[in-house]
Amino acid sequence: MWRRVGYSLLLGLYSRLLWAQDPQFSQFFANQVVLSPAFTGITNGPRIALAYRMQWTAIPGYYRTFAAAYDQPVFFGQIRNGLGLSFIGDQAGEGNLTKLNLLLNYALHIELTRNSALSLGLSGGIMQASVDFFRLRFPDQIDPNAGFVLPTQETNFFQNRIHEDVNAGALYYNRYIYIGTSVMHITQPQQRFYNFALANPASARLPIRANFFGGAQIPIDRNREGRQSLSPAVMYRIQQPFQQLDVGLYYTIDPVVIGVWYRNRDAIIGLVGIQKGIFRVGYSYDYTISTLTNRLSAGSHEVSVVVEFDRERRVGLKHRRNYPCPRF
Repeated sequence: MWRRVGYSLLLGLYSRLLWAQDPQFSQFFANQVVLSPAFTGITNGPRIALAYRMQWTAIPGYYRTFAAAYDQPVFFGQIRNGLGLSFIGDQAGEGNLTKLNLLLNYALHIELTRNSALSLGLSGGIMQASVDFFRLRFPDQIDPNAGFVLPTQETNFFQNRIHEDVNAGALYYNRYIYIGTSVMHITQPQQRFYNFALANPASARLPIRANFFGGAQIPIDRNREGRQSLSPAVMYRIQQPFQQLDVGLYYTIDPVVIGVWYRNRDAIIGLVGIQKGIFRVGYSYDYTISTLTNRLSAGSHEVSVVVEFDRERRVGLKHRRNYPCPRF
């Protein structure tokens, strides 16, 4: 997966640049606001979503990612809007490359027909990136006899960077299908930690990431109430030269959801979730099928918790729309 660039190796060999891409989740739809700002305020009431991921746990300095989001619908007359706040914290490797992302989210929900709608979303905020250079090792620290014992001569490193981050998204859905997209890091902020002139400044920018996703909810119970359903889904992501395709299927037999995903040449993902009342809890495990192998990586674990507060229908509003996107 492109996300896990070997930044320690890059710093150790070249001592100049650090490239890093975005963290990923396997429960894409458990934290929908993080996936696309177009999901902001799509529920009937306020929503709190939490997710924690541990990737490749057998590798020293394995990757840890935490996400949290709050969003709710806000009505101006009969027009539905969404407002929210999202946070992502990511710590990668033994050099403790840490990224913190805090965003304000807004969405406008446009009712097209009684059973279909279009959502347009925008988010903006700040991203902080920092690295603990005292835990990194450089070639000039190597003593031929004793190993890494010499003080480094590297200078002009930044300990952290703070920059802007802007994202946008769109989502169309009706009673049975959904299709959406999001575009992340529209301003392509600088990501380097070394203070020197670059021949090509664009090479140190965080590339734009585009997500494309879609799927359907197919009721299979006799009453077609959705208590039992099959939900095929697809996710495609691209960030500069890196591409990733995920295909999955959810089976819902209320209140239990079982899912399986295939991440192209990277992992097979199993998922189980339960939704009871206002609470949803999910667990997923990534079994590594890449050349890294699951024996070396021990796979990845992910847990999500969502609290979705329902509200009564407001007087004068039209109807409540049910959107078919998966919840894990």
